[in-house]
Amino acid sequence: MTNSSDRHSKAHRITESTISIKTFLISLAASILIILSLWVSKSIERKAIIEISQRQSQLYKRTISARLDTTLKSQLLVFSKPLVWAIRTEVLKGDRKAVNTYLDQLATMQNFKDASVIDNYGVIIASSKKSEIGHLYSTFYNINFLSKDSARLNTQSGNSIIITSPIFERDRKVASLSIHYQLVNIDHYFKQ
Repeated sequence: MTNSSDRHSKAHRITESTISIKTFLISLAASILIILSLWVSKSIERKAIIEISQRQSQLYKRTISARLDTTLKSQLLVFSKPLVWAIRTEVLKGDRKAVNTYLDQLATMQNFKDASVIDNYGVIIASSKKSEIGHLYSTFYNINFLSKDSARLNTQSGNSIIITSPIFERDRKVASLSIHYQLVNIDHYFKQ
């Protein structure tokens, strides 16, 4: 027979084990909730850091691109001056074969699409693209590009620029040089 003290101790043990199981389950659920909330907050924080990093990367790309473009454009203008003098000499001699040789060699260089010499009537008299010779410059490019009496850069479309420079004989313009240059898209340098 079991006495009352034995029954009381069994009931007390069952209550203690039930309390400890309930406490354990509550603690486990609270721990899981804490872990999940930490994971969610870190996930959100990570996404925010990635977005900030991407925006900053785009800003750096645009800044670098703008600086490279500015530097390159000024170098292209400087580059065009000795070329104009070399072509001027051949134009004044009437040696179109030599002029075409200069233009052909220029067009083989990276990012140079074509080059041409245009007379004062807007007719292409020499070109790296032989099919353009004899046609009006305005057929391919904006004729206003030739209106200035100094070397300048003209935006064609997208990353294309046209470098134009007059060719003078003493005090009168005898022709113009036009160089089509394709600026490089710098995005491929940033790919990992």
